[in-house]
Amino acid sequence: MQKIMIYKNQKMYLWKFFLVVCSFFGLIYAYVMIYSEELGVYSVDNDIIGFMFGYQLYTDPLYFIFLGVFFTSLFTFFISDRIFKRWLIFTSVWIIVTTIFITLAPISARDYFNLGPTKELVSVWMSGLFVIISILMFIIMSVRARR
Repeated sequence: MQKIMIYKNQKMYLWKFFLVVCSFFGLIYAYVMIYSEELGVYSVDNDIIGFMFGYQLYTDPLYFIFLGVFFTSLFTFFISDRIFKRWLIFTSVWIIVTTIFITLAPISARDYFNLGPTKELVSVWMSGLFVIISILMFIIMSVRARR
């Protein structure tokens, strides 16, 4: 019976590690896409390569999303598996909602002061809120689990 419990804990540990690695590679991908011309990866003018590597308009928002997930996924090693599962469901829903908001946001602000919601601004706010809510979620659920 104890071997089964060890296996379950290892399985969740591997999921946590997988999430950190995937979000890290997502950060690297978005960084390379943002600075692709400076890094000499490819020219943005080439439509075929642009299609293969992603639409560069969405790479800034993608960078902020992966940054938020990477930062909070580092904390998952210090929480229980039950809290991790709940957080993973929350993260999945949050990413879907964030993607919808970013897609609906305009490319640039059209008002005089450029204060309107742009794709990049929406992704920064949603990523910041995600980090804050996730950390609060970790703290509140951990305190409740100890009681």
